[in-house]
This record gives sequence, structure tokens and C-alpha cells, in this order.
Amino acid sequence: MSFAVILASLYFKPFLSVLSGFICGIFIVIFHYLIFYSASLCQIVIDKPIDAHLQIISIHSVASPYYAKVRLINVQGCSLPRFIAPLAMLSITTEKQLDVGSLLTSQVKLKAFRTVKNFDSFNRERFAFTERIIYKGRTVGKTHHLSSTSSAAIRSHYQSYISDITAGTKLQWMYYALLTGDRSKISSVDKTHLRELGLSHLLAISGLHIGLIFTLGFYTSKWVFMCTQVAIKQSMQLSKLFVVFGFCCAFLYVYLSDFVVSATRALVMLGCYLIIYLLAKNPLQWRSILFALSVVLVMNPFSLLNPGFYFSFTAVAIIFLVINQPLTIKNGLIKHSVQLFMIQGALFVGLLPLSLYFFDGVSVIGLLVNLIAVPLISLVVMPLLVMYSLLSMIVDTSYVFKLFDAVFYSSFEFIISTPHDWRWVDVRINGFKSLLYLYCTLLIGLFSPFKRFSIIPSFIFIIDWLLTPKPLFQLDLFDVGHGLMAMVSTNNKAIVYDLGPQYFARYDYVNSVLVANIRQQNLEVVATIISHQDNDHAGGLTSWKQAGYTATFEKFHPSGIKLPCLSQHFKFENLNITSLTADSNHDNNNDRSCILKISNPQHSVLLTGDISKFIEQQLVSQEVDLNATILISPHHGSNTSSSGLFIDAVNPEIVLHSSAYQGQWSFPHSDVVKRYNDRDIPQYTTAEYGHIRIKFYPQSYRLEFAREQESYWFE
Repeated sequence: MSFAVILASLYFKPFLSVLSGFICGIFIVIFHYLIFYSASLCQIVIDKPIDAHLQIISIHSVASPYYAKVRLINVQGCSLPRFIAPLAMLSITTEKQLDVGSLLTSQVKLKAFRTVKNFDSFNRERFAFTERIIYKGRTVGKTHHLSSTSSAAIRSHYQSYISDITAGTKLQWMYYALLTGDRSKISSVDKTHLRELGLSHLLAISGLHIGLIFTLGFYTSKWVFMCTQVAIKQSMQLSKLFVVFGFCCAFLYVYLSDFVVSATRALVMLGCYLIIYLLAKNPLQWRSILFALSVVLVMNPFSLLNPGFYFSFTAVAIIFLVINQPLTIKNGLIKHSVQLFMIQGALFVGLLPLSLYFFDGVSVIGLLVNLIAVPLISLVVMPLLVMYSLLSMIVDTSYVFKLFDAVFYSSFEFIISTPHDWRWVDVRINGFKSLLYLYCTLLIGLFSPFKRFSIIPSFIFIIDWLLTPKPLFQLDLFDVGHGLMAMVSTNNKAIVYDLGPQYFARYDYVNSVLVANIRQQNLEVVATIISHQDNDHAGGLTSWKQAGYTATFEKFHPSGIKLPCLSQHFKFENLNITSLTADSNHDNNNDRSCILKISNPQHSVLLTGDISKFIEQQLVSQEVDLNATILISPHHGSNTSSSGLFIDAVNPEIVLHSSAYQGQWSFPHSDVVKRYNDRDIPQYTTAEYGHIRIKFYPQSYRLEFAREQESYWFE
């Protein structure tokens, strides 16, 4: 690409500016990465106790040990400026109550932020990067509490004030989110309702909210000036003063919301728009969007990693396309209503591909609900909330507000009573190419004079799909830390082997990883097998049942999952399945692991749970057919397993280790690694490569790694 741009610039002078922008963009990205997104100016020692001065940014648990996002202000006597100070996720043990904005001093043990990484699931590492979270760790010494900073105290008092004046209302979570930008009070049930109804954007502080606050500030200042009748010079341009006051109100709103990403981006866009207006330029020209886009990317080029970035600018571009000329009050209610309908319809169609790509579905009634909700929030709820929050400083009007809350809650209940099937449709776009094809089709169909050419992207997509080789079957070894969760699929049907670990008796990877992959690949799970009852293999059992897969245990566990799996041999589509449990008199639960072999005439996969060398020897002596193309190592690569005799019996072409990154047991064990290396058998670990996917073709197979295919240079 660089060579093509340089070559073009030699022959076409307009490309000189493109080349300059290209080079400038590279330097801006490097500058931001080195200053804001990589190791700080202070030398931070990893995995050793260090003295640190911390500020609490957000808290994600209700009791000690607290799990909190913190800013590192001072490390080992080295002070960090606020705009450079890196963030970290810490487990903090303290007897005192933690509050947002609190300052602490303690000894901490840090390491680079790293989590599991899987295909087709939420990328926590990338999200942490966009939030500038560079480290994670825990406190290892006594924690001392200091006073909060003034700015944090102001925001904390503001949030407490809003929480107090909205207490006792049925929709407090909504009012609190609209006024503060803090969505912590929204329950998971309400979040689901908002997502399925297409209303999530109304509670994320964005262009709509910033525009409303600016408009309120603009017209309030204008009204106050008219009421006071202050004498001024005729040369003064009052509209510019009103614009500045409105922008200051919007800035204060963003400041109190702690400069959340979406609000900051919207404020920058508003600022760019107003600068063009104040310079007597046409604010509806496309250069205003490009100006705002450039400013946002210069401020933070890594905004490109945030889905909200694409929604924001695409939405603004769509609105500019729909609005040919601004409407005034003289245009009347009918024209306003028609234009609102056109805008919402255009936004629904234009943002549909992005919704399918990022959120795996679309709200069916989102268009209709937004036609009601957007004017209601814009013209009624938001102005009333601002007015109520200001009046509450002077007089108690809570009884009036609770009456409004009762009416508004009735409307909300009516909307959420809509049947689930009418709300949301799960439809996914697989890959960026599909998203590109969809937008090319839309752009050609809507704006090209040769609309018939809009079929070309669809034709290319179909040809690409037809020419892509289809695997006979597929193995997914998920990255779940220290644990095991695997899936074998063919012809849109799947068998699941183990469900990974559960942490803190409440968190597992079933819904966020396993179910997400099943939906992405449009699979039907026909059977589930639990190798044994250890937490790292069966921790996700409760979540799996709650997800509706209880019946899938009947094939291998007809007498209950607490008993060893049924030894059997059967045909699964084009695959042969063999399951067995070795006859062991040991009390060791690991040795009761269910062994599963999946094979076709060309390839085979062997899963062995946590069996020890004793069971391995027993299997070899019983002449069980262990030969396999792919072996998932017993017991995550522990030295209690993978004996030389067993390795020779299996004779695998590749060995996969399901293990945690820098785990406490350091799996796979160095002796085990050596035993496989001595036999020239390639080894891959989920700790290093993340989710490992193997696609089997008639004469070959292909390995795909989540940390290689779904990564950027800075990761």
C-alpha cells in the first residue's frame, strides 16, 4: 500500500497530499502508542512488590478484596503526569470502603494485562487496550487511604447528588445514566431490554445528549438575555455568545461524566461543527465531518478500535445525506415528523450492517421504538431531568418528579411487554469482507447512476464462498486458562467435550465463549461429555444447563453426569466416535476421566481428560486404539502424564496443551515438552496461541490461532 501511494504521488500531484497524510498518520500513531499506550516513563518492575500511589477510577465489586480500575500516579518514587499515567486492574484488600476518586498508597504486584483470547467472542485484551489498561495485579501490603482529588471529589459529589434526588423512582437507573454517564446502576435484565429494543444508544452519552445540553444552554442564555434586556453595542454578535455558552454547558456535562469516550468524541465533533459555524462557513458541508474525523483521530488514532467510532460518524454522514436543508419552526409539525421518519429509516438501514457485524443481530422493532423514544427523550425527559436537578438545589419537587416517573414507567413497561420474538433477530456477519460487500451494495444501489451494478458485490461474495474449501470437520480448543473446553463439529452439528473452569463461584466461559462460537457457526449441539468432575473441566456446568443444553448429556451420561461416561462406539454424521473410561481402582478422580476419540478415514483426534501415567499404561497394555493425528495432552501437560510409552502409542502429528498463561503449575511441564520434542512432535499451547482451531480437509488440515489471526501489531 505504501509503495502504491508513493508511486501514484510521482505521477498525480493530488496524491502528494495523500502521501503526506499517510506519513503524518504513521507518526501520530507511533507517538500515541509510545506516550499513552505502552510502558510508562517510570520503570515498573513486573511480578515483584513495588510501592505505588493509586487513584481509584472505577470499582467492579461490592466487598473486599475489591476489583478496581486504578491510575498509577507514583511508582517507586517516580511521579507520572495524569495524562500519561497508565491504568491497571487491581485486586485491592482493605478494611475501609473504597470510593471512586479515592487515593491510596500500597505495595502492589503488577504484570502485563493479558487474558484469554478466543475466536468469535468479546476481546477483553483489545478492550483493555482502548481503555489504556496496561497492567493487572493485586495489593500485597497494607493499604493506606488518602483524601480524594478535587476533580474526583466534584464528580463523586455530583453523582451522589443525582443518586439522592432520583432515589425512590422506578427508573432511577435510567435518569442516573442520562445525567452522569455512569451505567453501573443498570441491571443485566434492563440492559438486555434496551439492546433488544434498539435503545442502548439513548443511555450512552453521545451526540444526542451533547446536542441536547448545548441546545438547552443556547436557548437558556438567549432567554435570560431577553429577560434582562441588557444594553449592548449593535456590533456585537449575540448568537456567538449564546453558542459559546451552550458549548460550555456541553463541556461541563462531559466533565461531570468523567470524559467517557463516546461523550468526548461527540464534544469534539460539536466543537468542530461550531468552529466552522463561527468562521461563517456552511456547517452542513462534508468538510465539517472530515474536520471532526481528523481531530478525533489526531487526538487518539486508536479510536478506530472502538465500534462507537464507526456508529457515530456513519450516523452523522447518514443524517447529512438525508437533511438537504435545515427545518425551522415555520415548517410545521407534519414536515418535522416526515423528516424524523426519514432520518430514523435511513439510520436503521445505514447502520444495519454495523449492527450485524458488531452486535450479532438487529432489533426488529427498533425503528418504530426509536421514532417514539428519540423525541420523547430529546424533548421531554432530558429537559425535565436537567430542570429537576437544578430546581432540587433550591426547592423540593420530588413529589412532582415521582408523578412523572410513574407515567414514564408505565410507558416503558408497555414497550418492554413486546414479545421477545418481535424484538431481536440473531443474524451475524462473518468477517470484515462481508461487511465491506454489504456497504458496497448499499452505496452503489443508493448513489450510483448504474444501480444494476449493485449486484456485483453480492456476486463476488457468492463466488468467494463457492471457491472457499469446506472442511470435513473441525476441532475447536478454546482458551479458558487452566482448564479444558473443546468442541468437534461437522455438517452444522457439534459434540462438546468439557465446559472449562469457574472462578469465584460465579464466572465461567460458557456463555461468553462456547455459546458465542456455537451461534457464530450456526451449530446444533447433539451431545455433551464431561471428562470428570474437577472444576477446571466441569466449572461451566450450571451455565451450560441454564443456556438450555441439559438434554445433550443423555448420549454420554444417561445415568447422570456424576458417573463416568458411557463406553460406546457410534457414527456421528461422517465421523466415528469412540468413548471409554479406563477401569481404575484408584481414588484419583483424574483417572476416571472419559476418553474420547473422533476419527474419519483420513484424520483423528484424541481427548484424554486428566488421566495419569498409570491409566496410560493400562490403555496401552489393553491394546486400545490410541493412534491419532491430533492429541490434546493429558492433564494440560502435567508431568504426571504423557509417558513415553503413551506418546509412542498415540504417535500424534501435533500435540495441543490447554493451559493458562504463566499459571501457578507452569503447564506444560518442561519434561513433558522435552518428551514430545525428542520425538519431533510440534506442540501448541492455548496459553501462547489462544483459541486453537483445526480444520480437517480430505488430504490435509489447517491450524488457525486466535492470537495470530485476530491481532494487531501493538498486541
